[in-house]
Amino acid sequence: MQAELNLEYDERYLRAKFDTVSSFTVGAEEELLLIDPSTSQPAPAVELALSIFEGDPRVATEFRAAQVEIVSPVCVAVADVARELAAVRRSLSVGLAPEALAVAVGAHPCATDPGPVLPRPRYAAIASAQPWAARHMLTCGLHVHVSVGGADRALAVHNALRSYLPEIVALGANAPFHDGTDTGLATARPLLNRSLTRCGVPPAFATWRELAEFVAWARRSSTVPDMSYLWWDLRLHPVTATLEMRAADVQTRVADAAAIVALVQCLVYDLAGRYDAGEHLRVHDRDRISEAMFVATRDGLSGFLPDLTHGDLAPASERVIALADRLRPAAWALGCIEELEDVQRLVLDGGGAARQREIETYEGIDGLVRQLARETQAAWPDSSKTELVGIDAGPFTIAR
Repeated sequence: MQAELNLEYDERYLRAKFDTVSSFTVGAEEELLLIDPSTSQPAPAVELALSIFEGDPRVATEFRAAQVEIVSPVCVAVADVARELAAVRRSLSVGLAPEALAVAVGAHPCATDPGPVLPRPRYAAIASAQPWAARHMLTCGLHVHVSVGGADRALAVHNALRSYLPEIVALGANAPFHDGTDTGLATARPLLNRSLTRCGVPPAFATWRELAEFVAWARRSSTVPDMSYLWWDLRLHPVTATLEMRAADVQTRVADAAAIVALVQCLVYDLAGRYDAGEHLRVHDRDRISEAMFVATRDGLSGFLPDLTHGDLAPASERVIALADRLRPAAWALGCIEELEDVQRLVLDGGGAARQREIETYEGIDGLVRQLARETQAAWPDSSKTELVGIDAGPFTIAR
């Protein structure tokens, strides 16, 4: 893969990658925190985590020594993605005990220090170029990959998919606490991520040549060694030839992750079908999307999202449920109707931010960390039948 990243990203190369891929396969990456159970602080235990899996490609490093990434294989069905994530989480949590906990949360709720950057050449280069991020940023996302065969179709779907970033942020908001305090946001992760350049809403690219020329300029200016340094919340990924949705926080519960993966896969399928039918896909202004994303970041599912065309406000919860309802035909076609229907359950729960605030009210920050660890390793889809290992469960569990 690294050899491919070093190729010249000319228009012909990019088009060829997306012209030859099958459509609508799906995969996911999720970043997890490694936490010391005695202090609730980040634990630089990534080497221990890697040793548990002995070269298994489903487990990879991340920016911090207190992070690990789970990478699903390429899958046809969302249920297969969820089973892969659940299996790795379970093995990771058991293997780390008692030295560390694996916790799926968008930002560490109470870290006083994010811990060391992992000593790898890529991460050292990022830390050098992004000094504020190197000192402060410790965030974890859920990245959803969906393939779209056909270069022109993939570009059109990318440009239209940008308009749904606010709904994905609101649904996936799972980081209301940072530095031991309630931030007043549904997720602090987008604001922390802004310490990196090339984050947030991506540009809309009218042609593949326009994208290729931007990347060529950025590489000549030494700011972007390759396209993996484009950290937008949605990007065209040339190695996997997928659309990669990066806007959601990592989800504590696997079932919640599966719901978001299903929503993204169905959105891509729906937009591609509309493109194939000759429909003009609307491309909204970047500033309007960014404004709506800020509202989603602040209020999550409890707020109101503006319509990107007219500015009319509607409850974010209603907008997300209406979107899921519209995508039901896509879900039937893709075989993920159960996972898509879980979007409504996640909305009615209030999402991860609301759950975290409820837990913290009863248990405090340290209790929140322990509960997040329990939910991270719980079985999917029925966590009630799983014996949790290596964690002092205590008396308190939120029942839904």
